[in-house]
Parts: sequence; C-alpha cells; structure tokens
Amino acid sequence: MLKKMFVAALILLALVSFVSCPSAKTETTSSANVKTIRETNISPNWAMKQMEITLEAETFIMLTLAAGDKVDGYFYLVSGDNISFSISGNSLIYESKAAGTAAKSVSSDRFSFTASQGQGLAYTLKLTPGSEATSATVIIELIYPASGKIFIPIGTK
Repeated sequence: MLKKMFVAALILLALVSFVSCPSAKTETTSSANVKTIRETNISPNWAMKQMEITLEAETFIMLTLAAGDKVDGYFYLVSGDNISFSISGNSLIYESKAAGTAAKSVSSDRFSFTASQGQGLAYTLKLTPGSEATSATVIIELIYPASGKIFIPIGTK
C-alpha cells in the first residue's frame, strides 16, 4: 500500500511540475520578415542568395562554413534611415562604419571575409535598424561556397 502511494505521489508531482514549468511554454517573436528574392548556384562551387529583410529589431543570419571558405556580399537600405551591421565568428570580424567624417549613418556596404579555423564553423551576420522606434527594409546579397548553409533563426521568448 505504501509503495502504491509513493508511486502515485511521484506521478502527481511529475504532472504538476510539467504543467507549471515555464520552460515548456514559448512565444514566437517576429523581429524580421525575410523574403528570398533570388537564390541560385552560380557554379558547382558557388551559390548566391538575395533577400529582402524588413527589420523590426535586431535580426541574425547564420552561415556555416568550412575553414578557408570565402564570402562576399553587400547590403543597402530600401527604407529607413540607418542600419547597424556586423559579422562575427568566435569574435567580431567586421562592422560597418559610416563613410567620411560628415556621414553619421550607414545605408549600404560591401563586405568580404574568409572563414578560419580560429573563428569556428558558424558565422553570424547581425542587422539592427538605426533606432528602436523605426523599422528598416534591407536588401542583402551573399555569395558563398555551395557547401555552406544559411539559416535565419526564429526567435522565442
């Protein structure tokens, strides 16, 4: 009898823990609307992806690459007044800066980098609209090895 009560108590405790567990519930957030404009293999070794991204908040594009892989790309603002853009592996690789002394905002930029073993296999391209009160629409094009992969994560709260 005592054994049955102990098992019943454990089952009840597990059920209560699961139902009230805050990590079991998630909310999907939408910080960006990403639309693929064009995606193609340029050759057997190279691929190109062009995306239109409507940013509401900080958004990340993830690339998986092998050591020695090269990536070229550019972005430009379609709407909005400014954008913050950076590329990171294990540490910061590149960050867009306003050109010239009079310029105070970034509206377009070209970038290129080579993956290295020291920076890891995953690279993050971070895009943030100029101010939190506004959104921005960005066109970004990436040329990367066909063996590489691009991921646009869905955020959760």
